[in-house]
Amino acid sequence: MTILATFRRSLPLIVQCGLVLFGLTALYAMPPANGQMLLVPITADSRSVLASVAITHGARLVSAGPWAGSLLVEGRRDQLLRPLIRQGVIAISARAGGCGEPS
Repeated sequence: MTILATFRRSLPLIVQCGLVLFGLTALYAMPPANGQMLLVPITADSRSVLASVAITHGARLVSAGPWAGSLLVEGRRDQLLRPLIRQGVIAISARAGGCGEPS
């Protein structure tokens, strides 16, 4: 009974800390509105159409990404995000993907 009471008292703090960590991670990985971003295919089908969909929607290919099938592109998030998600591709910040400029 004492453990349950302690857990109930701690639950709001645990949930709040979890939300803060999730929010900070999401902000760090969110692609920029305009600039370099890493496109990561989620499925094998999305890997085959990744480059063509990105170029069709205004992206400029910069290089291959650090993960198999991923691409580093330069473009505008508002033009790329919806078409890429429909194809099974996620866009993340290039820095979060390990593609940032060397320090």
